[in-house]
Amino acid sequence: MSKHFLGDFGDFAVTVVVTRPPWHENCYIVRHRPSGALVVVDPGGDSDDILAAVAAEGGTPQAIWLTHGHPDHIGAVAAVETALGIPTLAHTDEAPVIAAAGSLNRTLTGAGLDKPGALQPFDGEPVLNLGGAPVRTIRTPGHTPGGVCYDFGPFVLTGDTLFRQGVGRTDLPGGNEEMLWASIPRLLGMVADDSLLCSGHGPAWTAGEARRWWQMVA
Repeated sequence: MSKHFLGDFGDFAVTVVVTRPPWHENCYIVRHRPSGALVVVDPGGDSDDILAAVAAEGGTPQAIWLTHGHPDHIGAVAAVETALGIPTLAHTDEAPVIAAAGSLNRTLTGAGLDKPGALQPFDGEPVLNLGGAPVRTIRTPGHTPGGVCYDFGPFVLTGDTLFRQGVGRTDLPGGNEEMLWASIPRLLGMVADDSLLCSGHGPAWTAGEARRWWQMVA
């Protein structure tokens, strides 16, 4: 596990916990500084490390938000839910992916997985609330059917839809390459050039950099 402070973005402070092998997944802890409200986005594993990072933030945990339901992004959900007494939000179209996460994890790693116990599905593209600050949900199906990105304004959490010079895989159950190829330009058309795109694995880059790359490869 590694933990680092990504930065202050207006009213938001963002810390990243990178889980251990084999996934090296980015779990984001976002705190709304004026209110102290805090969300945990995609707690993929290493629950003790994530909970320690949450405690170090000193805020008030509000919820877990999922970009999607693959096992490398929900491995610590049940433990974090229980420890913090908070619900988990995910798009309703992601229900079958979350339901199958345990069997997929056994296929990939040989280990089981505790699924969310306090799941609250949402539909469409709701504007979520963190301490009174609006956070836009952007639907980006393709990597999974219910994949979403969370647009905080100065930064966007893109899950596994879009990486720095890479896109999410579509060969797992529920993946759809045509849908992903439609989701990426839509996403890039909805965010500002200087918005930092923070993915589920690897480093961040700006939306402007992503647009220029996409124009070359698409």
